[in-house]
Amino acid sequence: MQKLKDRKPLLVKLFAVILLALLCCNLPSLLFWPLCLKQDRDIPPNTEVIVSACKSPVVQGVPGGEVLFVREGDTDKMYLLDLRTGKKRDVPNNPLLLDHGVFLSSELVWLEGSLVGPDNPNYRPNYILDLTDGQRYELLDLTWPPRLEGGKFDPKYYAYFQSAEQTFIHHTKNKLIALSPDFRQHPERNVIFSQFSLASVRSAEGGELLEQLMKDLGVDYEVVDFSRYDANVPSPTGRYIVHYDGIYISGTNMQVVTRGMGHYFKGWYYDESGVVVQDAEHDLLLLPGGGGIFNIPSPILKLRLPAP
Repeated sequence: MQKLKDRKPLLVKLFAVILLALLCCNLPSLLFWPLCLKQDRDIPPNTEVIVSACKSPVVQGVPGGEVLFVREGDTDKMYLLDLRTGKKRDVPNNPLLLDHGVFLSSELVWLEGSLVGPDNPNYRPNYILDLTDGQRYELLDLTWPPRLEGGKFDPKYYAYFQSAEQTFIHHTKNKLIALSPDFRQHPERNVIFSQFSLASVRSAEGGELLEQLMKDLGVDYEVVDFSRYDANVPSPTGRYIVHYDGIYISGTNMQVVTRGMGHYFKGWYYDESGVVVQDAEHDLLLLPGGGGIFNIPSPILKLRLPAP
């Protein structure tokens, strides 16, 4: 009996140590829900939650603004969120979609290929993924056809652009994609083209040579890059344009949103009533030296624009 009494303080201390260890290990889980719900509540003025922070969402804007591509980190679910109805639409289970997918529209995704040519064993073609049926269509890469004397690009290939029904430019990746009017029946007319094929000087701003070429050829095009910090991304009808320091009425210096956009901007709303935004994650705990652990995600928000 005396031995048990002597051991009691030791057992209490041991139990306290175990309890403290369990508490420390589960601290992020215990704090996550109240903190992520707080993230949903403490949002800037003129915003509303589209996807809760508690789902650990990652979002990619889609041209046209009718849908958003959402991946929920807590469940690994991927879907298109219809911004008109709030309904979710499944997407094909394609391994390239998450890491190499760039949305051209609510139905078409560019699956980015490798940067090396067809002679390299690591070559991976560029594809268009059709979300309506999951079919893939390989793009002819005009980076690799034979060149003229002096390494110049052969202008005969411009016919692909001039006959295209849809043309897309991605500034950050310096790429242009042109799809023929019947691209599903004749995929051999669908091409991808690099800005670096136009000139040996590679100091031009992302996509500016591609835009100038399309203007010179009289080809209409759409910018599909929402990722650049300083991108000038027009709204669906062209009424507004987003820049790194805010949102402007196109063709003027009149700001309708003065908050800096930067990486905060994710995409336009289909009716131009707002933009889709997401703030950076927040660190729950900081380590010595400035590193962070136990990140608290931010919700996906709609930032409403002032009424015209």
